[in-house]
Amino acid sequence: MTRRFRAPFLPGEGERVQLDAEVSHHLLRVTLVPRGEAVILFDGQGAECDGRLVDSDGERAVVLATSAARQVSALAPRVMVMGLTRKPAWDLSLRLATELGMTELRPFVARRSIAQGDHLDRWERITSEAARQCGRADAPTLRPVAPLRAQLSGLVGHRLVLTPGANPTRPAAEDEALCLLLGPEGGLAPDELALAAEAGFVTASLGRWTLRADTAVAVALARYAPS
Repeated sequence: MTRRFRAPFLPGEGERVQLDAEVSHHLLRVTLVPRGEAVILFDGQGAECDGRLVDSDGERAVVLATSAARQVSALAPRVMVMGLTRKPAWDLSLRLATELGMTELRPFVARRSIAQGDHLDRWERITSEAARQCGRADAPTLRPVAPLRAQLSGLVGHRLVLTPGANPTRPAAEDEALCLLLGPEGGLAPDELALAAEAGFVTASLGRWTLRADTAVAVALARYAPS
């Protein structure tokens, strides 16, 4: 399988691009791509092109584009509003959301969050790497941490807040906009559920059991977000 790497931009056919230091390290030191081997470049915005490793100075890889850029089929809008959790569970949630087709992630500090601060650059590296591994040409848009009311603003489509014991509801259609709201461990507080209701969210079930936050992300996406 041809390996995939994110580029800062996609060059025109026959042109070259130098990859950033972290991507170059992965290409040269981790996957050990030899000079001349074919790769696929993607820009994180939904486009990709074929390429070939042609040069490196030991630190930065240079790739020649061997095809024109092509737009990969766009995904229907899939937004996840996520209460911050502890770092290991949060990182896994970001990877799962990327691998399972979410297009935008909106983190917030919930009343029951164990806050970890705003580490947007690191989170974007996690989603970019997950996109590379799963074959996506785009990565989810990551909004800065903001209050729940702000993160719920402007959302449309099938809007679900995931809570234990709620009634099951239908999944989104494949081409339908979907918004999922999940709390941290301990769930959402009553005032947060009230904000969700004001924003047009309806409760949806994650099953009869109380789940870990990262498990809840996986179950919610499998149940309500067909890809």
